[in-house]
Amino acid sequence: MKLEQKIEINIFDFFKYGKFDYIKLGHTKEWIINNFPDPDDFTANDLFEKRCSIWRYGDIEFHFTGNTLSLIYSDKLGVEFNGGESLIIDKWILNAPNLKLIKALEILNENDINYEKKEEWGGINLKLESGVKLLFHNFAEIDGLNKNDYELFAFGLEVLNY
Repeated sequence: MKLEQKIEINIFDFFKYGKFDYIKLGHTKEWIINNFPDPDDFTANDLFEKRCSIWRYGDIEFHFTGNTLSLIYSDKLGVEFNGGESLIIDKWILNAPNLKLIKALEILNENDINYEKKEEWGGINLKLESGVKLLFHNFAEIDGLNKNDYELFAFGLEVLNY
């Protein structure tokens, strides 16, 4: 569906409440196509389509398992982070280039956003009360780097938060 105006997405609302406009995990592709703008890009092929496909809105991805939305995700953060042709993104915390874990924790605490902190997959993951996960990593692969200096590289809200 083509809309005359772009939809505004507020990252603060997404991180604090899991609110991505009126999109919810579990919506079907058909529901989204009838109630949300068309994606800028999508991937699918005969082998992959039956299991999953990805729709892109600029740097934000909607991942589907079958026909059901199972993940809202981005790992394309930075100054150029955008919502493509259909979305205007109020970046909030994502405005900070190379956001370090210590700064993110400070901002989350200032805004009463509760989280669990875990070391997983060689990085630090913050699972926010909303279900959104923030993923931090040692990009420069500096030996002995303080984990507080790990940088945000991705965020996501998924049906199965493992």
